[in-house]
Amino acid sequence: MIFDVVRRSLEHVVGFRPDAVIFDMDGVLADTEPSNEQAMATVLNRRGRVLSNREYGALIGQSNDESWAWLIDRFGLTDETAQLQSEYVNAVLPLLGTIRPGPGAIPLVEGLRAAGVRLAVASSSPRAAVEAVLGALGLSEAFEAVVSGEDVVAGKPAPDIFLRAAAELRASPGQCVVIEDSPHGLDGARRAGMYTIALRTRYTAGMELRADVIIESLEALAAV
Repeated sequence: MIFDVVRRSLEHVVGFRPDAVIFDMDGVLADTEPSNEQAMATVLNRRGRVLSNREYGALIGQSNDESWAWLIDRFGLTDETAQLQSEYVNAVLPLLGTIRPGPGAIPLVEGLRAAGVRLAVASSSPRAAVEAVLGALGLSEAFEAVVSGEDVVAGKPAPDIFLRAAAELRASPGQCVVIEDSPHGLDGARRAGMYTIALRTRYTAGMELRADVIIESLEALAAV
């Protein structure tokens, strides 16, 4: 069956049969980075600030609270993090309803799920944004665990979000595979003691991605 082919393909890449696969969302399941960047720029523009691509790139993978704390310092803002975060969520949610999945994302998720592999999402985004994206992709029921940046005290590159996902799946960290696209996320997954697959995207193309395996598309996991 095609589902077993997907599972065996993943096992071939990582060299073992994992108990679980933990997906990052932004940039992995869907190309949400343009929407995230646009919403963040909107909030800053209201304050007469302009967000560069380089500045946004430095934030990829971090929780929104940590990102806004960095931007407050960067631009000398006087707003509270909670206010900026609230404005950001209100700006980004309307942009997420038509988000499309990344190449190979849906077949990979559906194939692994049907083959009995336990699945989770560990995203730095706010829960409202995570739920909106998974809904737009038709994946609201596909994951046994969904952990957002709001569910942990320390965001990526701390390991907390991955360890919580593994705990909710009742899976051993050493038997988990994490699929990430950002250096922050990959660092957190390694600190959690998990096997890492780095997905190279246009946003992280120039960054150093330290991982056990680097792929150019999720389709590669079903093409071996």
